[in-house]
Amino acid sequence: MNDVVHSSGTSAPVRAAGVSLKDLRKSYGSNEVLKGISLDVAPGEVVCLIGPSGSGKSTLLRCVNLLEQPNEGTIHVGGFEATDPDVDIDRMRRKVGMVFQQFNLFPHLNALQNCTIAQTKVLKRPQSQADNVARANLERVGLGHLADRFPDQLSGGQQQRVAIARALSMDPELMLFDEPTSALDPETVGDVLSVMRNLAKEGMTMLVVTHEMGFAREVADRVVFMDGGVVVEEGTAEQVVGAPTQSRTKEFLKRVLDPTHIEIAS
Repeated sequence: MNDVVHSSGTSAPVRAAGVSLKDLRKSYGSNEVLKGISLDVAPGEVVCLIGPSGSGKSTLLRCVNLLEQPNEGTIHVGGFEATDPDVDIDRMRRKVGMVFQQFNLFPHLNALQNCTIAQTKVLKRPQSQADNVARANLERVGLGHLADRFPDQLSGGQQQRVAIARALSMDPELMLFDEPTSALDPETVGDVLSVMRNLAKEGMTMLVVTHEMGFAREVADRVVFMDGGVVVEEGTAEQVVGAPTQSRTKEFLKRVLDPTHIEIAS
């Protein structure tokens, strides 16, 4: 396990949380969105979820920290059984950071304040400590010089990096990313992906819904292709993105990849 400098400024082993989903099912009325998903993410592992719109990827991600309540199945996150009716949801969620498609920053707070408010309210940190942690994480995402800027003074990519710094300021053991670059201009996507690459190198456990196939191939330990609420194919990035075996996976990748850059095995 690698040593990295944490938000507190001290060097310590990376903490990591494993995820285990067993026969996860989620329906909205008669529409079954997740149809018995089982998936394990080892501590320190980066798993990318890919697939067409409506395949259940984002719903699965939101079930992990109970933003969506599954109808059936079990979820274990970092020693907690999230689906236990008696689970302390707040304690469990402190282990999990989530970054959404939209940045969801408080418009009336500057970048620093966006990164301190949950620390003081939820973790009960003194303001001075929260400020130090927030500044360290803004530096970590390359925005230490913009700590006093308000969201409307930042580009979309900068706002998303503030959102990542905000999540990191809670010292999570697991990071969930729900298509974090889908709302960004192409020129700002690279900055956000660079931050995520660095987190992966540090050993952060990450579950990422993405349409960035290049990122998935470069960073993911495993890629999971979902369609119609089920896992169709999973394996290493080279296996799933470079040489898929399932016809549905091949069909999807042929639509989203430039064949002059990545050859798909027939």
